[in-house]
Amino acid sequence: MNIPEKLIELRRIMNRENIAAYIISGTDPHNSEYLPAPWQQRKWISGFTGSYGTVVVTKNEAGLWTDTRYFIQAEKELAGSGIKLHKLRIPGAVDYPQWLAEVLEPGNKVGIDGFCMSVSDVRNLKNVLGPKNITIQEQIDLLGEMWFDRPALPMEKITRLETKYVGESAGERIDKIREFIRDHRGDAMLFSCLDEIAWLYNIRCNDIAYNPVAISYAIVEKDKAHLFIKLDKISQEIALQLAADGIELHDYHHLFLFLDEQKKENVYFADTNTCNYAVFNHLAKKFEVREIESPIPLLKAVKNATELEGFRLACRKDGVALSKFYYWLENRLLQQPVTELEAAEQLTRFRSRDKEYVSDSFGCISAYGPNAALPHYSATPEQQSEIQPKGLYLVDSGAQYMHGTTDVTRTMPLGELTELEKEDYTLVLKGMIDLSMLYFPKGSKGCNIDIVARLPLYMNLRNFGHGTGHGVGYFLNVHEGPQSIRPDLKNQEILPGMVTSNEPGLYREGLHGIRHENLIVCRPKAVNEFGEFYQFETITLCYFDTSALLTKLLNQDEIDWLNAYNERVYQEVSPYLEEQERVWLRNKTKAI
Repeated sequence: MNIPEKLIELRRIMNRENIAAYIISGTDPHNSEYLPAPWQQRKWISGFTGSYGTVVVTKNEAGLWTDTRYFIQAEKELAGSGIKLHKLRIPGAVDYPQWLAEVLEPGNKVGIDGFCMSVSDVRNLKNVLGPKNITIQEQIDLLGEMWFDRPALPMEKITRLETKYVGESAGERIDKIREFIRDHRGDAMLFSCLDEIAWLYNIRCNDIAYNPVAISYAIVEKDKAHLFIKLDKISQEIALQLAADGIELHDYHHLFLFLDEQKKENVYFADTNTCNYAVFNHLAKKFEVREIESPIPLLKAVKNATELEGFRLACRKDGVALSKFYYWLENRLLQQPVTELEAAEQLTRFRSRDKEYVSDSFGCISAYGPNAALPHYSATPEQQSEIQPKGLYLVDSGAQYMHGTTDVTRTMPLGELTELEKEDYTLVLKGMIDLSMLYFPKGSKGCNIDIVARLPLYMNLRNFGHGTGHGVGYFLNVHEGPQSIRPDLKNQEILPGMVTSNEPGLYREGLHGIRHENLIVCRPKAVNEFGEFYQFETITLCYFDTSALLTKLLNQDEIDWLNAYNERVYQEVSPYLEEQERVWLRNKTKAI
C-alpha cells in the first residue's frame, strides 16, 4: 500500500470502531527518540523519516506535527501523501490537541495506543479535549490490523560493560536507586526508558539502530532488582553476571503478571513524563503510585572520571578518523566527484578500523551545498548530490565506542566560496568559540548561556531554529537529558561532569547550511567572593578549516582560541596519521 491507500484503510477501521480521530504518537512503549522497527508507526503511515513528530488522522484530514528541524524535510517527504504539515515551535503554532478540539464535534472519540503515549501526554490531551466533551479511547493499536509485514521484536544478544569502562558496578548503581526509594518513602520504582535501564544494569544491545540499548523494563525494590526482557537475548554467562548483581530475569511480556503477584500495600514510584499510559494504569489499579521524576537521567548525565577519560579517548580516535576522511575527500575530489552516501560510508570505514568501534551513533548527515540547509538531511540512493570541489560541505556524524559516544559537525570549504558563505561560516564559528570560552556561575541553566552562541548571529540579524546543545550519553544515546543549551527554560543547571554538544548553525534554504559542533565538558573554574564558577573543556579533536574565515569578524581572543585549538588537534591526532596525512594536517592547522 502507498500512503494514500494506508490512510483509506485506516479510516475504514476508524469508522468501524466509531473513532473520529486516531493519533500515531511516533514513539514506543519506552518513550524512545529513535525507534525499534516494530514501532516505526509514524514512518509507516506517513513516509516521514524524522525523529520527532506526531501524526493525526481524522475522517477528512491528516496532519504531521513537527518542529523547525524538519520543516523542509517534511514538506518533501509528505508531498502527495494527503498529510499536511503543521509547524511547531513557531509564533502562533497550534499543537495537535488544540487542533483536535477545534475540528472535532462534542461526543466524538479519539483513539490512542496507550502503550505508545506517556502519562503526561495523555493527561494533556484529556485536559484539552475534556471540556469539549471529546473522549479518549485507550489501548487500541489500529495499525496492527493493517500492517501485515510489521517486524517482530529484535532478538539481538545483550552484552555487559565491565567496570573498567564505566567506573561503577551495576550493584553500586542499584544501591543509589534504593537510597532514592528509601529517602522518598517508597517500596519500588519502575523504569521504562531504555537508556536508563542500560545505564543502571551496565547492559548494552543493538535493538535500535545507533542506540546500544535493549527493549526492556526494570523494577528496583528495597531488596531485589528485576529486568524484564526477551529471555533468549540473555546468554548463560550474562545471566550469571546479572544474578551476581542481584538482578532477577523475567520475560518482557510478563511485566503485568509480575505486578499482579505483588503485595497491594507496596508504594510504587513512576516518572509520568516517560512511563507509558498503559503501564501506569495497570500499576495504579492495584498500588499506590507516586509520580516522581526518575533520578537516573541526572545520575548518568554527570559522568564519573572513568567515563570522562573514555570520552576523551573516543574523541581522539574520532579525530584520527575524521582527519583521514577529510584528507581522503580532498584528494579524491581532485580526480572525480564523490556522492554524499559514498562519503558517509567512507567515514564509517575509517572509524570502524578501531577495535573498540561498535557502530555509528546516528545516521551520518552528509550534506553538500543546498542540502545542508536541512538540519537533519538524509541522503538516499535515489536522492543525493555529488560533492564538487567548490562550495561548502557539511558532515554531522558520530560513533559508538565501547568507552564513549561522539557527535561532531564540520562544515568544510571545498573550493571557491561566496562572500556570504564566508560571512555565515565565520559568524557561526564565532558563536561556537564564544560559548567554548565562557566562564559562568554555578546554578546556570542552559537558557542562561545559550545567548552567548547566538549573539554574533543576532547582531547580524541571523538566527537558527534548533537548540545549541544537548547532553550526550556514555556509549549510550547520542541525545540525552536532563541538560540542554537552548533559549527556552529547562530547569536543570549545568553541572561539572556533564558532556554537552556545542553546535550553533545557520541555514539558508536553497543556498547552504552551516553548523560547527564540538563536545564540551563542564568543569570547575574558580571560587571567589562572588561565588563558584564553571568553564567548558572542549574534548572533540577535529580541525577547523580557517581558509573560509573572514578574520575581520573575529576578535583577538577568538583567534587565539582557534589557533590553540587547531594546534592541540595537530599534537594529539598527528601521531596516529601516515606521513603524508601529517603534512596535510600541519598545513590545515597553521595559526592565522
